[in-house]
Amino acid sequence: MVEKREEKEQGKLRRELGLSSVVFFLFGYIVGAGILLQTGTAAAETGPALWLAFIIAGIPNVVSAIIIYYIVSAFPVSGGAWVYTSRLLSPFIGFLVLTSLMIHIIGSLAFISMGFGIYLEDFFPGITYIAAIIILLIFYAINILGVKIAGWVQIVLAIFGDFLILVLFIIFGLPNVSFENLAGIGDQGLFPTGFVGIFLGAVILSFSYAGFTAIIEIGGEVKNPKRNIPLGIFISLIMVLILYILVSLVFTGVFNYTELSTGDNKTIINVFTQIGIQGGFLIFLNILILIAIASTIHAVILAYSRDLFSAARDRMLPSVLSDVNKKFGTPHWSVSFFCLSALILLVFQPGYEDLQYLNALTISVPSLILAFIPYLLGKKYPELLEKSKFKIKRPYLVILVIFNVAYSSLSILAIIGVKWYIVVIVAILYLVAIIYYFVRKNWLAKKGIDLEEKCKKIPEETLEVI
Repeated sequence: MVEKREEKEQGKLRRELGLSSVVFFLFGYIVGAGILLQTGTAAAETGPALWLAFIIAGIPNVVSAIIIYYIVSAFPVSGGAWVYTSRLLSPFIGFLVLTSLMIHIIGSLAFISMGFGIYLEDFFPGITYIAAIIILLIFYAINILGVKIAGWVQIVLAIFGDFLILVLFIIFGLPNVSFENLAGIGDQGLFPTGFVGIFLGAVILSFSYAGFTAIIEIGGEVKNPKRNIPLGIFISLIMVLILYILVSLVFTGVFNYTELSTGDNKTIINVFTQIGIQGGFLIFLNILILIAIASTIHAVILAYSRDLFSAARDRMLPSVLSDVNKKFGTPHWSVSFFCLSALILLVFQPGYEDLQYLNALTISVPSLILAFIPYLLGKKYPELLEKSKFKIKRPYLVILVIFNVAYSSLSILAIIGVKWYIVVIVAILYLVAIIYYFVRKNWLAKKGIDLEEKCKKIPEETLEVI
């Protein structure tokens, strides 16, 4: 029986994603929900300095992009967060990272789906939660049908949703920007909430860049990953930075701080309405936003189901989660777990703002731990780095690691100060995960399976490209 399960756990995902899929996977993930759903919340915290909050939020993600380039060039694999931490730190720490990501993805899917429903309210009042459930089910089906189909769907969604809506937003918005609003003249100045407000805005906007780390989850399904992943990161990063700065200038140039800080969360549609766009064209723009939000739902499911797949392949999770659908080549049970969990969360109708802070916290914790991975990679697997096309000198690598640790720690402290009860809920879930870990480890030991030994092996898809 054990031998049969060992055969099943060696299921492999197909390398079918090219450079264009990587670029638009990243672009669609990064741009889709964060900037469309969180800009208004962040602007209420920062006022005219929203552009600065975007830059501050972007800096650690640029650092992360460099580090990811460094890691994936040497160690491409699916489910990277689990694989890297379990191999380079320990299975226990790896499982804590996996737990945090599981909570993050379930919360993110619920949050983004709710955002989709909120925008759909303009067409069908009262439909928020019903629409959220329906859109989740649609992309659940698409992600079951195969990564190649999912990759093409992502390209279409990113071009006709994310990219088009932001370009139109900038084109129509820039001529209506008020310098007085941008400078805070006649209001409360350029920095009405001080550095604390700007940093809190940056913490909220961290989700707007989260897709850069998601690429480590699908490294085992990318063609020529040592070329396509770093190049895809660079191209999408430049696109995102330019668009975000322009969008933030339009947002805070059209509305003044008094309007932004009312507690009524402003959206991109509110900006279009403010500058006089109405009727059929406004409906068209709303549809584009719905497509853009959908692209992020799709990318989240595509990426993070691979962590469950990799952990189950190592027997940390039930082996059924490592099964690959014979017809479509997808980890169908892992995809099902996230989608069904998010659907259950939506049934309880969680608070929209609480979900934002839950997502920020549960991505900051893994970021804090993953920051050490590049430093440890050279020590434990020097043979992988030797064949990598991208290398960083040790002193510079240490600086990058220290920066990521400091930023992640400050983000966690900021969330504790604002939403302490979210921290308590997450801590309880971590405790449950720790209990599960030791129960599972002991159960495996009785079956003759040494978890520590299993987590010393490099996954087969990494060895294929060395």
